[in-house]
Amino acid sequence: MLQSHDDNLRLYNHQPGALLELDEELHERTGGYMDTLDQLICQTAQQAIEDETEAITKEALDDMRVGRNEPDDD
Repeated sequence: MLQSHDDNLRLYNHQPGALLELDEELHERTGGYMDTLDQLICQTAQQAIEDETEAITKEALDDMRVGRNEPDDD
């Protein structure tokens, strides 16, 4: 599933395999829920377009609030 997202991500600065390198982070953030994974990747990609970074990074994921597992407020 994550490979499919990675293959289909059309951000200008996206490097093939970049999402696969974030697999543990993505699983931790989504609790393994596929709908939450879809939402997190979509929201982070939209933000990457808006802020012109054009890539999904750990830092970008950390800024997103989605699904059951929201980032800690520390």
